[in-house]
Amino acid sequence: MRQAPVKPTGASYAMLLLLIVIWGTTFYLVKLAVAEVHPFLVAAARVWLAAMFVVPFAILTGRNWPRGAVRWAVSAAVGVFALALPLTLVTWAQQVVPSGIAGVYMAAIPLFVLPLAHIFSIGERMTARKFVGFLVGFAGVLLLIGFETLAQLGSANGTAQLACLGAAMSYAVGSIVIRNAPKTDPIAMSAIALVIASILTAPLAISAWPDSPPSLPISALLIWIGAVSTGFAMILRVSVISTAGSVFLSIAGYFVPISALAVGAIFGGEVVGRTDLLACALILCGVAFAQFGGRRATS
Repeated sequence: MRQAPVKPTGASYAMLLLLIVIWGTTFYLVKLAVAEVHPFLVAAARVWLAAMFVVPFAILTGRNWPRGAVRWAVSAAVGVFALALPLTLVTWAQQVVPSGIAGVYMAAIPLFVLPLAHIFSIGERMTARKFVGFLVGFAGVLLLIGFETLAQLGSANGTAQLACLGAAMSYAVGSIVIRNAPKTDPIAMSAIALVIASILTAPLAISAWPDSPPSLPISALLIWIGAVSTGFAMILRVSVISTAGSVFLSIAGYFVPISALAVGAIFGGEVVGRTDLLACALILCGVAFAQFGGRRATS
């Protein structure tokens, strides 16, 4: 569905900036959490706590819950591909992969959306400009993984890099599901998706349940990651789209990986090499080239 042009307000820019800060710092916060808590439990805690925040919000604000099997199936698919699967993969990968690099991988999501949209979305054909953008961005992805890692995919680092790549691809599938979904209240859909994701992540979380609770700082960190970085950010994202449009929101995609690299380097002492910066630049340039090539805004 096409989105009517909307002029962003000062509040829209403030919300966008807040989203960039929240999303850009989340990768580093997750890195801190997995140093003490098993990644399966960290991923599950994100969706559990987010559900505790978003579901009551949806109920209290009188949201229109989905009607019909198709809308419920779509909400369930969002819970799988946009929440449970990618959060589990990227959180597990961050045991090895630096937080900033994990953030850069997520910048590649629009690249993987391009071929999927060409196949599954009406009016989203892969034009020559989009294809060039895809090739440039994908070259950045390969550079980010590294040729040595590609030659040793069975190593811990190689498997973790592939997990980040898998998370980005899963998010792309989730994006296509949302694009093709019948009109549904986004907050209600998010609430249902979070409940589904909470159920799906529970078995892995239980299998990794610790003998003793995490320390107080890490417990507070998990609450922040779940309630704020995931739950509140979901509601904020919907607010930005409703007030300024999804194209305006896409600006965040260019700043989140940069902020993730900066936060990891400044606070975590992560080394950002020239190759990492070049890979980030290629990915962002590829995405920009493809998006500004006649991309249609979707709601």
